[in-house]
Amino acid sequence: MAISTELWKTYGNLSTAAVPADVWTWTKHCVFDWYGVTLTGSTEPLSQLLRAEYDDNAGRSAIVGRQGRADVRTAALLNGAAAHAIDFDDSNASGGGHHPAAVTVAGALAVAQELGSTGQELLTAVLSGYEFSWRIGAAMGGNLFTKGWHPTSAVGVFGSLAAAASLMHLDEEEFGNAFGIAASLAAGVQANFGTMTKPLHAGLAAQSGITAARLGRRGITANAEALESMAGLAELMGDGVHQELVDALDGEWIVRRNIFKFSASCLGTHASIQAARKAIDGARDLSVGSVLVRVNPISQRICRFDYPDNGLQAKFSVRATTAMTLLGDNTGDPATFSDSRVHDADFLDMMARIEVRADPDVARQNSYVAIQTTDGAQLDGHADSSIPSSDLVAQEANLREKFIALASPVLGTSASATADRLLRLDAEPDVNWLD
Repeated sequence: MAISTELWKTYGNLSTAAVPADVWTWTKHCVFDWYGVTLTGSTEPLSQLLRAEYDDNAGRSAIVGRQGRADVRTAALLNGAAAHAIDFDDSNASGGGHHPAAVTVAGALAVAQELGSTGQELLTAVLSGYEFSWRIGAAMGGNLFTKGWHPTSAVGVFGSLAAAASLMHLDEEEFGNAFGIAASLAAGVQANFGTMTKPLHAGLAAQSGITAARLGRRGITANAEALESMAGLAELMGDGVHQELVDALDGEWIVRRNIFKFSASCLGTHASIQAARKAIDGARDLSVGSVLVRVNPISQRICRFDYPDNGLQAKFSVRATTAMTLLGDNTGDPATFSDSRVHDADFLDMMARIEVRADPDVARQNSYVAIQTTDGAQLDGHADSSIPSSDLVAQEANLREKFIALASPVLGTSASATADRLLRLDAEPDVNWLD
């Protein structure tokens, strides 16, 4: 039996009783965080350009943050792109470079609104997408990112597929065809990092997952073994099939490994931001002489801009985000990453004092920051940004604070009430109010 079919048998028909209570809380947190960043992303230039292109595609699914509805695939495209537009959406400790909510929730919400699904059905679809897609990524091994693919797109398409297929109740044959179709739609190259096309990857993957589910249901044939077969995904995108990595996840819930961002930049910068904060914690009258930031080489591959030309590129610069931290900029505010900021004299001066060094002895998503002050003192900090929260109460409080800050400019005084409804989404009889 195809790996995809085996996984679908487990994660395509999840029952409420079979899922631990804390896993449902994690899933609600994922949708909650997604909606906040998507509201803000809906105001970005990318979202405006996409709406102009797809303005005539009317339907029953919401374009988050904007009046009007679109057809299911257009809504998934626009909402997926908006969710990733400010690079403030979630990631996952199960692997590098993947932002699961941007694609999975966008696909799930579009289909749920088209079908009139309940809040619990939406959550179940999202959980199915998280669990299924990460196991497909695991089967491809650890070289997906190092080969230049963008997992948010290449793996994310299967999150949208599984979410859509769960809501549409595809049978095994229909899902096998849909999986094969989705395999031919998996894409996304890292060469486009630092441009509008990086978040566009998320929107296209959300749209493609729905397209695959609908065409598979119609009976268009494809290879259910498109992951493991000759010239399949595992061979082309990875380094062969890794069934042992899939088996190692038995009994695990991938959603529990989710990482929520509290800086509006690439996750590859977060360890350095946190390490710099630790280094200067309690320091008074700080006068920076020089700074050495040590990161894993993969961080420099992702965060490729030493001296960014604009705010978007600054989100993908360890040097820039470390400079912002040392200058006291609020990296949790998307407005901090402006085009004007990267040209300010104090910012350029601080960046010139910072050396970023790739060190293979530094673990992924770790960073060590050493600051030499002008009076001869050394301040050190270390951080690991790959550790999920162990306190769901604290996580929810932090996510709520983030949500209110992001949602208030769009929703006004209703932001708090919207937060309340999202955090009890399992009790909502429908999800059409999410627009």
